[in-house]
Amino acid sequence: MSRSTVFQFRARDSIFHRADPLTKFAWMMTISLLAFGAYIAWIQIAITMIVVATALLLARITVSEILQGTWLFLLACTSFFVIQTLTLPGTTEIFRILGKPIYVESADYALASALRIYTIILASLVFVRSTDPRELAIALVTQMKIPYRIAYAFFIALRIIPTIEEEIEIIRSAQAVRGVVRERGIAGRISEAKRYSMPLLVGALRRASTMVMSMEARGFGAYPRRTFVEAPQMSFGAQIACGAMLLAVVGWYTALALGVVHSFYVFAPR
Repeated sequence: MSRSTVFQFRARDSIFHRADPLTKFAWMMTISLLAFGAYIAWIQIAITMIVVATALLLARITVSEILQGTWLFLLACTSFFVIQTLTLPGTTEIFRILGKPIYVESADYALASALRIYTIILASLVFVRSTDPRELAIALVTQMKIPYRIAYAFFIALRIIPTIEEEIEIIRSAQAVRGVVRERGIAGRISEAKRYSMPLLVGALRRASTMVMSMEARGFGAYPRRTFVEAPQMSFGAQIACGAMLLAVVGWYTALALGVVHSFYVFAPR
């Protein structure tokens, strides 16, 4: 599997795949909100471990698939952690690197911030890999009562992005067959982007025109409501799980507002 198509739904027999789309969407939003509201490392580590366990055990996503889809974000988050650790002030010194003091507070804050970014990316990967875009659109219409025109916009976005990524691979392979050598470095990547932009734009316009004609032929938007043969349903257990996630988010932000817990360290001035 290429890295460019990792963020795409894959049918698989797992607990997370069998869950209804709205429960998985609520899980992703809960993880994101909890991650945004915590700047202390041990809390972020706990949230990250929950997401990793969900990916490996409940969604049955392998470690190699996780690394293929998130290695670039992992590299960026690691760089962010190193830079923030070296530049942020603090009070409790751990050790020195080439005479530069490293503080507990700066390392804690940098680790929490880096993990927050990676956790949200990983949660999005788990959601996209385990959720059929069509079922999500139907659930938004039938359960959330969202207008089906808006719901289908989410559906098209989730479907078109992997298609564009696959088309980039096709363009790259076609150019390689014609003897176009891949260039390395930043300048090479910019040059490649210029070569890919025109065929990718033409293909996207052709695909959009075909999609518009197909929707018009099927009478999309002709009626205020749209019916479905099969619609996913949220079980009673899923409703309890969603309620528990809502209470967790409300409870955490209430604790932050009341000062029961602190979201981050207060840095000492330089």
